[in-house]
Amino acid sequence: MRLSALSLAPIALLTLSACGEGGAIDEGVKTQLREQLVSTCNNGMVDVPEGIELDREQVCNCVADKVLAGKSVQDLVANPPTGADEIAGVKQCLREIGPPELLPYLEG
Repeated sequence: MRLSALSLAPIALLTLSACGEGGAIDEGVKTQLREQLVSTCNNGMVDVPEGIELDREQVCNCVADKVLAGKSVQDLVANPPTGADEIAGVKQCLREIGPPELLPYLEG
């Protein structure tokens, strides 16, 4: 499974994070970043083989959660998520929530 690289706006993150750690601004930034991750995932996910059902929205929400897990806005500014982070999240989420028919496609 392949996803396009993330198109984050590190400068906007850096500007917003300058307002201090924590609080409503950080939550707003993380919410926007999460929405962008879900959108990028949905738009970049290639078609699954015929006959395999996949809830893209569920997978992409899982991916966004994995990519952002335990990271502050400052962490994300210092090390913005990459396409490789998103791909690793997709593989992990597909292993966790399936469908099992896709597991052979994850190897490689």
